[in-house]
Amino acid sequence: MNQKLKFSSIVVASLLLGACNNIGTNQPPIADAGENQTVNIDDYIIVKGSGRDVDGYIAGYTWQEGVTVLATTSFFHYKPTLAGVHHLVLYVTDNQGTKASDSIDITVRNTTNLSEPTDPNTPILNPTPTTPVTNSSYFVKNLGTSSRISEQIDLGTTPKSLYLVLSNSASSATTPTLNYTIGGEIFESERAENSVSQKSVEESDFLHHPSYVDEFNAQVPLLLEEAKNNKQEKAIEIQPRREDRVGESQTFYLNQYYTQSTSATARKIVSNVATAMGTKTLNIWVSDDSFGSGCAKAKCVTQEMVDALANTFLKVGLDNDIYDWVTNIYGEEWGSDTNLIGANDEITILLTDIDNNNNPNSGVIGFFWSKDNFNKTFYRSSNERVMFYIDSLMFANESSVWSIDDPTPKEVVSTLAHEFQHMISFYQKTALRNVAPMTWLDEMLSETTEDIVATKIKHTGPRGVAYTDGSAGYANNSRGRYPLYNANNTLSLTDWTKQLADYSKVSAFGTYLIRHYGGATLLHDMLHNDYSDEGAVVSAVQKTANGANKTFGNLLAEWGEAVMLSSETTLSSDLPIYNKGYFTQTLYNGISYDMGSINFFNYTTPPKISTTLGSIAPKGNYFYKIGDNLSGKVSLNLILNGETEAIVIAK
Repeated sequence: MNQKLKFSSIVVASLLLGACNNIGTNQPPIADAGENQTVNIDDYIIVKGSGRDVDGYIAGYTWQEGVTVLATTSFFHYKPTLAGVHHLVLYVTDNQGTKASDSIDITVRNTTNLSEPTDPNTPILNPTPTTPVTNSSYFVKNLGTSSRISEQIDLGTTPKSLYLVLSNSASSATTPTLNYTIGGEIFESERAENSVSQKSVEESDFLHHPSYVDEFNAQVPLLLEEAKNNKQEKAIEIQPRREDRVGESQTFYLNQYYTQSTSATARKIVSNVATAMGTKTLNIWVSDDSFGSGCAKAKCVTQEMVDALANTFLKVGLDNDIYDWVTNIYGEEWGSDTNLIGANDEITILLTDIDNNNNPNSGVIGFFWSKDNFNKTFYRSSNERVMFYIDSLMFANESSVWSIDDPTPKEVVSTLAHEFQHMISFYQKTALRNVAPMTWLDEMLSETTEDIVATKIKHTGPRGVAYTDGSAGYANNSRGRYPLYNANNTLSLTDWTKQLADYSKVSAFGTYLIRHYGGATLLHDMLHNDYSDEGAVVSAVQKTANGANKTFGNLLAEWGEAVMLSSETTLSSDLPIYNKGYFTQTLYNGISYDMGSINFFNYTTPPKISTTLGSIAPKGNYFYKIGDNLSGKVSLNLILNGETEAIVIAK
């Protein structure tokens, strides 16, 4: 099955699920424009409205005065320049396109001559969506999403570099037009040719999810429905599986066609460990050709390695292993309320040469595969286990004397946290809620899981900084996900093409979200809802104190803004922040998680910032430099698609 078919299958399944969740007449949203206000001319005020939808969520906001669009966010800074009564209307649109409106009156007093008000029907000229945020080292202003934007920026006397962040929330690509005036001279931006994605330096050989797993995942919604019907028709009785015993052997099936298998032996059983999710058991099996001194592979797994792996995933005590840290956020990995294998509170790890390439330095490092959650009576190649596959050679790789803290074994440990989210997501979101998350969303949650548990598993994590260091680390850092993200920062966030850059972009987005909107709580809420795509993010963010009215477009733009400002550690609290210079702590269900700072300009490949304007990908950002060493007034004229948010940054 090719990638195009895979994507289409997921889309069709998501549409069908969406249709089921929206049976009946859509209820219109409710708009609230707030209270009337009386202000003096030229005073900045905050106009703040809200929207509510009982059977969905608010997808968009528009403030207008007459035919003039003032803002496309729930609130904005308003500076009236004409006295009189100004009638402002808030329009809200729900996720099914239904609109509602509410209005307020702003009475503007002329402080120089209160007896001569201006005609209230005269529109305000050149409204600006937000007030600039500035200090001596930076200047930030959101220019909004109008299709035509004309704005004059005053940079003051201190020379700065001037940038535009363009965030396209539309479902199709767009190419903007820009001209600008500096010192009376008019410039027009050059057109860019399509750029080619660059390859990572240090992590290019570590992969998740071989293609056959992706192909299988595309069929899961249909397979679940068939399994349900199969069980009902045949009245299948699920028999409890016999407990594993150290030293016994078994054949494990490695593909979905029952044609590839490996003989493995149980090497470690960690039984009856009390957890917050009940009593659990961990079974670790190793392929016979991969175990013991002188095995048939280039690197051999030893009992010491097996014991160390078990100790990282499940051990006696609470808040001390991957099982506790990840289930605390997302919930239990399997249960009885499904139409698949029964619940026996066991998790299996199979160490095997995944690609059969005998190479400890490249290939698939590990994965979860839901085929094993199906019954053999329905899916013949199922191993009828809740299980992970881990590459034995990568785990056994060492620098001189093996340690689980060596780079590649530690990457395996981090991969277990990543894949554990996939395992839990399959149960909590797909098996129970019948919602198949889009690949980018599921991978974002897994990538962000690696970030939020990095200090606990003592790993550098996606940011590639020592787990003891809460700062953004050092210059010329080549580790982690973000050199690759920086080289590919114009990719569509939601388009998944199976390249490593896809992992880096969703990692960068997810790590921004949890640092700004509630950490572990946000991760939990993004998984535990009935949305499969952007709605999962928006729904979770809107539950937070500072995200009540956010749209996906807002979040996309904030993310791009945060990347450009990540070199700053003393930003105003009004701005999106990656880099505080220290750890940010989040507490959920009594367990604390530390999130380190990120500066994208610290990496060997800095953020890609173009000096020519090219196509902005759908659900993507574009970073553009206007010029260096600029001061004084700069006039900008932009032509956009009406769904691209423009933010100007000087620093």
